[in-house]
Amino acid sequence: MTNPSSQQPLLYRSLDDIKMRKQELRRMLQRDNGEISQIWNGLLARPEVNTPTNRIQGLMSKSIGIIDGALLGWKLYQRLKPGKKKRKTNFLLRLIS
Repeated sequence: MTNPSSQQPLLYRSLDDIKMRKQELRRMLQRDNGEISQIWNGLLARPEVNTPTNRIQGLMSKSIGIIDGALLGWKLYQRLKPGKKKRKTNFLLRLIS
């Protein structure tokens, strides 16, 4: 068996040696897991919105998204409403115009 950090073969002479190595590996894994958790949480953390400028910017962004969705829905409804004669043009071309 080899030690990944030093690339020297490890000699186990007793069960106690194996248990100590197992504990050492467990500590290393827990430390690495803690570091990975901190990095992961840092990536997924939302920036705090404390300033009035950030609140207004968020409100404007959400409002524009809602208005855009409503306009798209209205346009689709107008193009596809029942009772209207269908033109022989491509569906996507009609959405663009």
